[in-house]
Amino acid sequence: MKLLFKTLVCSIFLFLSCSDKESIPNVELKTYSFDSEINSSLMFQDGEPQEVMTSESRVYEISKVIRVKPIDNKTIEVANFAPIDIEDITITATIEAEGFHKPIKLFKIDKIRAHGKQEINYPFINNSSLFLNTSNQEVDLSIFKDTGIDPSNIVFDFTGDNEIIQRLKGLNKLKWTIKYHDFDTDNNPDNNWAEDITAKDIRRFTGLMINLGVVFASDNFKNEFISENIIGNDGTTALTENEKKGAYNIILNKTRYNCGKVVNVSGLGGGATFGLAEHVLRDYIRKETGFITAHEIGHTIGYNHSSNMTYPHEVNGVSTGISPVTTRIMNQFFENDLYPVTIENYYLSSDFE
Repeated sequence: MKLLFKTLVCSIFLFLSCSDKESIPNVELKTYSFDSEINSSLMFQDGEPQEVMTSESRVYEISKVIRVKPIDNKTIEVANFAPIDIEDITITATIEAEGFHKPIKLFKIDKIRAHGKQEINYPFINNSSLFLNTSNQEVDLSIFKDTGIDPSNIVFDFTGDNEIIQRLKGLNKLKWTIKYHDFDTDNNPDNNWAEDITAKDIRRFTGLMINLGVVFASDNFKNEFISENIIGNDGTTALTENEKKGAYNIILNKTRYNCGKVVNVSGLGGGATFGLAEHVLRDYIRKETGFITAHEIGHTIGYNHSSNMTYPHEVNGVSTGISPVTTRIMNQFFENDLYPVTIENYYLSSDFE
């Protein structure tokens, strides 16, 4: 009797397991590769015009370094704003139309090379109209086959299971949009901005912003920052825990960073302006640069030099402030190999020679 009962339980379990698998429709997503000169071009390469590299068309969200952008109703651009190759990506789309309530798994990418981009038609234009949403329910997009989709009615994202993608998805906490910027259009040698921002500067900046972003988005940074003795703009009053949480949320929710290269100083920051010097762009991939980068981030969210949200303050013999916290967390990331962008996977090692 016991044997019969066990056999029955196992049979029911197997039946339910098989039923779950069989309930997922057999829909095969179209897969692309953007990994060669044949199937993609490259952004931020030496010789590309500065006005292209610094244009609004190159603005991207740090949380979507794989950017998919509608060109028109039937055409989209796929671009990788990370300086590393990324593999095994699923592109999802949220369509603002009747009956489409969940993101749809639109297509897969075997590999997209660092800073690669390509324009393609929506896969439902010339291929199957059947897709799965993120709950593995079948979705029919045949109503868009002839008309396409109004660019204002669709939003894209990316997902994947590998370690690099999971680290990049940690940037979802940040609202930053990134633009690379020439702050010295008149090439005035008397200011602290480089005469021009080069492709090499921008290539390195793309990795720096990703690595800096994952530090600020990490729970370790958040917890240490909220535990830190943070002094306000009057130079004496310590922020309350709620005020520190507020300051941290302002960092996460900063909507724009115009990134440029400075000379004569290590950094400049304020409002949307975020400028860094050659030695920071050169060194961040091998060692922590938290003192400078955190200092300028502090300026961009409204803190002055009296606050240790810029320069550290010594309290009871201990250096305190956003820069010491950032330095500690950056070193933890190096020690535990947690950065998405490393000297090993960065695609042009000559940028750091």
